Amino acid sequence: MQFEPNLFDPVIASGESVQWTGRPHFVPYLISGVPVLIFGCLWGWFDLNLMHNMNARDAGFAIPFFALHLFPFWGSLLYMGWLLGSFRNVVYAITDQRVILRGGAFAPSFKSYDFKEIDQFSTSAGPFESMVGAGSVQFTTGRTTSRGALIFDRFRAIDQHNEVFKQLRGAWEAARAKSSSAGTSASS
Repeated sequence: MQFEPNLFDPVIASGESVQWTGRPHFVPYLISGVPVLIFGCLWGWFDLNLMHNMNARDAGFAIPFFALHLFPFWGSLLYMGWLLGSFRNVVYAITDQRVILRGGAFAPSFKSYDFKEIDQFSTSAGPFESMVGAGSVQFTTGRTTSRGALIFDRFRAIDQHNEVFKQLRGAWEAARAKSSSAGTSASS
């Protein structure tokens, strides 16, 4: 993948350096939405069967009801459309201070996680990622749900995912060591 640090210029702090950038592969990225699409299509099939078997006299109630009740079907189509539209903007980066995820369907948007927030790294390759020699690197974001469950984010369907995992882990350890040595010297 091509190194594209200038895509992150709008959010890079003074003195911060981009160490790695990567883009996902199209097919595994798009296939990540297929389970949602399958669920939506099954929901739509069920609702359309119900509508097909209804009496015409119930149409006054059925049309507004099913317009709302078919939301999982329409929503799954919209999600696949969003994945298609956002693909051109998706780029991931590791800097010397944080992880940045760039995305957005209409214009670039950014998510950023400082190294002091993230933890618990893992790497994996699903069947579709493996077909193109890619994999994912997952990490906790330092945030939790309202029930206390950890929230994860990931670099999805990237090349050389094991090397990126090592680079992310190394940058995280360097940032942690730097912040702990700064804390030690400040308290002295």
